[in-house]
Amino acid sequence: MRSFARLTRIGMLLCVVLACVLSLQLMGLAAVDQPRGARWTEARARWNAQALDSYAIAVRIEALGRVCVQRLEVHGAWVRRVIENTCDALWVDPLTVDELFTLASDIESIPASRCMPTPHDCPCHRVFTLRRIEYDAGYGFPSAIIARSEVRFNPTARDFWEYLWEEQNLPACQPARRRFTVQVLSLTPLAPYPAQTSAIDRGQQADDRGQQAEP
Repeated sequence: MRSFARLTRIGMLLCVVLACVLSLQLMGLAAVDQPRGARWTEARARWNAQALDSYAIAVRIEALGRVCVQRLEVHGAWVRRVIENTCDALWVDPLTVDELFTLASDIESIPASRCMPTPHDCPCHRVFTLRRIEYDAGYGFPSAIIARSEVRFNPTARDFWEYLWEEQNLPACQPARRRFTVQVLSLTPLAPYPAQTSAIDRGQQADDRGQQAEP
């Protein structure tokens, strides 16, 4: 009787799992917009072809339930001036175009499914419900980086079935939804940053002007 009750309980739990999986599929949550590395390569080449070393950029970032903004002036891939940065609480570095390309590549490289709660214990897994990277049609820089993920049951893993059999209960796979969005609000080309000269160079220039002034 005890074995029969155990099997009955597990059977009911399996029905719950199947119902959850079917409902997610019907809602379209299981579909992930897969990124394409070829688009990144093409966009990077288009940006490099612009040879745009000096620009002003404004970026909006949403992460950990917070929203912040960065407004920067970039010259030669270096941040020369921070006009506004409200992202200190999120520990987000200034996002130049180079940093945006790096971030886009990092997002693309994350596996669509990651074991939870640890890489070696997989009754649950974190999956992307949305992963999309958009590139500016003209300049090629990443204009939007969007990632949404949540934790779900992982019936494709042996750990899930072992947990179900041993505990006679479903694993605690809380949704734990994450939202991450980076959006470029504007990017404006700037005049090249004036080259700086050393004190020796300035002294030599002054000597040259003095010699030219002599009769």
